[in-house]
Amino acid sequence: MTDRFYPDKQISNVSVARPVSSRVMGWLAAIVVAGALLSCGFIMSARQHFAAVSVGYKSEEFRRQSAQLEERLRQLELEYSRASSPLEIERRAQKLGLERADKKTPVGPANGNSHRKDTR
Repeated sequence: MTDRFYPDKQISNVSVARPVSSRVMGWLAAIVVAGALLSCGFIMSARQHFAAVSVGYKSEEFRRQSAQLEERLRQLELEYSRASSPLEIERRAQKLGLERADKKTPVGPANGNSHRKDTR
């Protein structure tokens, strides 16, 4: 019963040598070329994708920097308007010891109050 699947006769399988067809080589070459083109396309697409992501990050950084600079510009404009207001100018002038011209008596030769020394 054990000989049912295993014959006692030795079977000799000789390799069959078949010539390779030129059609097979043509198809093989076409597949290799198509694969190379396809892989180059994937590589170029990946490179463009990573470049686009990098540009996106840089754009976001510039947008953030622009917002910071605009905020700084608003602060400087506000500071300038405060510093150039008439009340602030008058306060600083008083701090330096200056007085308004309309409060003082005019100085000049017509009033006889000339601060110039006569050099004659």
